[in-house]
Parts: sequence; C-alpha cells; structure tokens
Amino acid sequence: MSNSQRIERHLLLGAMATGVLLLSVACGSAQDDPAAATSIPSAEASIAISSPTPEVTIHSLDGDPAGTPQASLSREPSLGGISLGMSLADAETEIGVPSNDSYTLPEAGLTVELREYGGLTVGFDTSEHVVYVEISSAAVPSGLSDVEVGSSTADAARSLSLKAAPSSSSMTADVEGGILRLDLDPVADEVVTIKLIGSALV
Repeated sequence: MSNSQRIERHLLLGAMATGVLLLSVACGSAQDDPAAATSIPSAEASIAISSPTPEVTIHSLDGDPAGTPQASLSREPSLGGISLGMSLADAETEIGVPSNDSYTLPEAGLTVELREYGGLTVGFDTSEHVVYVEISSAAVPSGLSDVEVGSSTADAARSLSLKAAPSSSSMTADVEGGILRLDLDPVADEVVTIKLIGSALV
C-alpha cells in the first residue's frame, strides 16, 4: 500500500469516527432534555383533551357498551304519551278513553281546563293545547325510563340524571316548553306524582 493510500485511509477512518462520536452526543443530549422526552405525550394529551365531552349522562341500551347510547331524559319528554303543546284532539286520541271529570281553573293569568282520565290529568289552554300533564297513579305508565309513581327517589334521580337533596319534596328538570317535576314523599322516599308543567304556568 502506497503512502498516499495510507493517508486517504486514515482520513476516511477519522471522519467516520468523528461522525459516530457526534451522533452519540446528539442522542445523549436528546435523552437528557426533558422537553424532548415529553413532546410526544404532550401531543397525545392535546388530542385527548380535544375529544368532545357529552353534556348529558348517557346509558347504553340494555347495559351493552356496544349498544346505541341514548340521553337519560329527552328534551321533549311525554307523560302517558302526552307532551306539552299537543292539541286536545291528538291528546284524546292518544289517551283513548273519555274524561271522567273536568274543571276550569284560572292559573297565572291563564285559564286552564283540566281533564281527568283516571290517574292521568291533562290541562289545556284556551287554544286547546296541552300546558299541563300529571300522573298520580302507578297504574298509568309514565313513558319515562325506569321512573313511575312509586319508584324510589334514588332510582328516579339516577335514571333522569337529577340530584335530590335529603328529605327533598321534589326534583325538577328543564325541558322544551317548561319543566318536568317529580313530587316526592320524603318519608317513604318515593315518587308521588310526575308532572309536565308548561312555561306559562311556572
């Protein structure tokens, strides 16, 4: 091997050694740098934070996590198939039986005709639209998930995602056009009546 070849070979080996040394230094500094160590988790955290959070409590159908979730309380609930704003004709068609009693009451500057259908009371305004619905009998299905007259306060609160204070006499939730109200017996700790009350009467 000539002298010129030996010199070129030493220069090449020196350059390779320098490159390896610089690479190892760079890797070591990246491991010692806290910012470099946390850059990837920070990116993952920002993605997790941007995920939307449901505004209402939801439950999977039949307790199956893979089922279609539904809101625990509809924004437009009905009681016994009757909802606020429904016409008199549609309400009576839904009920299917004639009223066994009726009377008119002035309420909050509004005249309300109350019709009773055996455990179900429906109030209509002068334009014959529903402004009040009350269920006072366990024999009348409410149509609300796991909430009936006679249900325990705790079960009703859990099902509707409401909070009941100890010895509370009622629970309410805002709904479209008014409120849903559950009157409670604090001694028996159970639901006594379930009501939809139009905003004009609140």
